[in-house]
Amino acid sequence: MKFCPHCSASIHERASFCPHCARSVNPRTEIKPPWHMPRRALYSALTVLIVLAAALSGWLCTRPRVYDNGTAEIIYTDSDGSYQLLLNYFGDRFQPMTDYSEELEEGTTSNKPSRLFVNHVDTGLNAKEAFLRKVGDITVEILQGSDSPEPWQYTPPCIYDFAPEAARTSILTYTDRSGDMELRWTIRMRNGDTIRLYQRMELGVVPTRHFYPEDTPMDTLEDLQALVDEVNGTIPANIIVYIHLPAVSYEGSLVLAERAINLMGSEGPDGSRTTFTGNLQATAQKGYICQFSGLDFVGAGEGVGVSASARINFTDCRLSGWRTGVLCYGNSWVNMKNCTVEDNAVGFHFNSVSDNPNDHMYSGNLFQNNETAVLLESVPSDQALYFEGTRFSRNGTDIDNRCGHEVSIANAIFE
Repeated sequence: MKFCPHCSASIHERASFCPHCARSVNPRTEIKPPWHMPRRALYSALTVLIVLAAALSGWLCTRPRVYDNGTAEIIYTDSDGSYQLLLNYFGDRFQPMTDYSEELEEGTTSNKPSRLFVNHVDTGLNAKEAFLRKVGDITVEILQGSDSPEPWQYTPPCIYDFAPEAARTSILTYTDRSGDMELRWTIRMRNGDTIRLYQRMELGVVPTRHFYPEDTPMDTLEDLQALVDEVNGTIPANIIVYIHLPAVSYEGSLVLAERAINLMGSEGPDGSRTTFTGNLQATAQKGYICQFSGLDFVGAGEGVGVSASARINFTDCRLSGWRTGVLCYGNSWVNMKNCTVEDNAVGFHFNSVSDNPNDHMYSGNLFQNNETAVLLESVPSDQALYFEGTRFSRNGTDIDNRCGHEVSIANAIFE
């Protein structure tokens, strides 16, 4: 039993009409005819959506992009291919160097080149010329280290003769008081893209000890050898030792074993210099690179002036009158700058298997009147040896390159 919603009369539960008022008791729903978008309008709307999607896609593909992953390496791709951009302090154009640690001795200044290299990803070829044509400008800046007592200094990125494979090089200068550093390279492309590369250096300070002839006996070879032996036995290898030698002539052989020692020569009032007339044998494998400066090694036509299985840097030294002026062998690496090598059978003999090369620049030297000025038998490095500004004069053979190592003589002088 239910009631009519119109007259309130009692009606059957299943009744569709009220028998009293004859009106329908079922609710009615208004049915609206379906609406159809005109086909032309539908096509127009779809066309507009497609055009907008294409425009958005084109903008996303062509808008200027920023490449920045906080490291010394970025892979950059454009319509011509992919390029590997990286920073390295040395000559390896395939090895990025983001983080580097160096120890600098107390009271000294040093410099290091930050080099930008560009390689084709697919071929590995040097792509600096092709890439630089796409570049607007390149800048560097120090992000960390500018507030140190002696801030890091840098040069604007440019091209240097000593780094011919680098697209650009910035030379960093710092002291033992400069502290840690973070360097950022920014490359702005002509198409609006920006590329950022980073290098960080953690700088430590190494203590030094100096010995002078006014304080320590060193006038004879026996005195000098005794001092060297004392240093070997009492001073740890992580302390840099300088022995400042008087302008005397040492006769006999000197042995530098155990640890690296720096020998600094001097000049007397009459122009004489610290001179060794016998063999100097350097076998030290501990500590840093031996530095030899302002020394003369003068022989009588026989023997080896300096035989080195230790790492040595010669600066402003003279090697004259030996069968071999300098023999570099074993695990050593020998570098020479602003030295005179003359009147030897072989001036400089490189025959090493070292996996720890140091400086590849042999600049400002004079090789004269040697039967063979430079003999390269084994050079354990892929990096070229650069004879920047070195003069070869009246030698029987200037460079005997038996191992076929890469040598750069573009800026050497031959007479």
